[in-house]
Amino acid sequence: MRQFRYLLLLLAIVLTGCPFYGYKYPFGELPEEVVNLEAFNSEYDDYNSTAPILGRLIPFCFSSNRHSEGGEFDIRYDPMNIEFSKTSGDLNVFNDYGPWNSYGQGFAMLVYALSTVNTSANELGPYLLFDRYYDTEVASFVLMYASDGGGDFDVFFTYNEGEREFYDSQPVAFLNSESNDLYPSLNSDYSEIYFCSDREEGVFDIFQVALEVEEELLVEALADISAHEVQKNLILSSEFDDKCPFVFDSTLVFTSNRSGGYGGFDLYYSKFSEGAWGEPVNFGPTINSEYDEYRPILLEEDVDDERDMMIFSSNRPGGEGGFDLYYVGILSN
Repeated sequence: MRQFRYLLLLLAIVLTGCPFYGYKYPFGELPEEVVNLEAFNSEYDDYNSTAPILGRLIPFCFSSNRHSEGGEFDIRYDPMNIEFSKTSGDLNVFNDYGPWNSYGQGFAMLVYALSTVNTSANELGPYLLFDRYYDTEVASFVLMYASDGGGDFDVFFTYNEGEREFYDSQPVAFLNSESNDLYPSLNSDYSEIYFCSDREEGVFDIFQVALEVEEELLVEALADISAHEVQKNLILSSEFDDKCPFVFDSTLVFTSNRSGGYGGFDLYYSKFSEGAWGEPVNFGPTINSEYDEYRPILLEEDVDDERDMMIFSSNRPGGEGGFDLYYVGILSN
């Protein structure tokens, strides 16, 4: 695909002596090397991000302990505006609505969600699902996350239905145990939900639960208090800590401190094929470092047709302080 487009570009330049479509850089590209998300970071720990797929204006949520000056973690919302210049070739990621201001106000009600979920305990691993716009032009979301208000981490969710106010948080009972349960993520057809837990011998593994639910009935499915079969994924899990699964199309990304990495927690990916996840693959030293890389997410940023944006956190040197958020382009499916 990309080779064909560049062939057209070359042909246009040769035949007309002008840049393709009047632009010097008609096709956007994501960086292959890690870039700090400076506009979103602070001197404290900023990590555990989430963002539904909405194109170049993204309601971006992540965990941060900046409000407590290094104490407990809360979930924070900021607009993420991704712009690629066809004239300069520059890719910029802003903490700003930019030209999307009137459109983006439909996302601003997420501050009401955060007032519902944030407590004096730790809230981690937000997972945001965009539903739709109602006639009121207020977006509808489902926000899942984990909180340790009860001692160990349990998974909860809140949602709105065309109104700014969000309903009181409810536990996702069939995911929770007497151990730590965090980082829920649904696959693309909502038939499975993945999460991590240290319910077996105190080591974090990746588990999955089958769901029989249509998208518009997701809230009812999450509120179900009946028992569900919870299965440890033996391909994705190891004898080490495997955490933060995130599913995007047929790719699952996660973090692990398993042996063979580059130091601390590294980022890995697995591809879904013929009904099963493949053996995890380390993203390599271009993305991983001797420090900790944590909670990766993937999103379609509407810039690069060949690569998806991966956002993750790392405590590598050179950031604003503590864990910082970073992004990089990885090849699409």
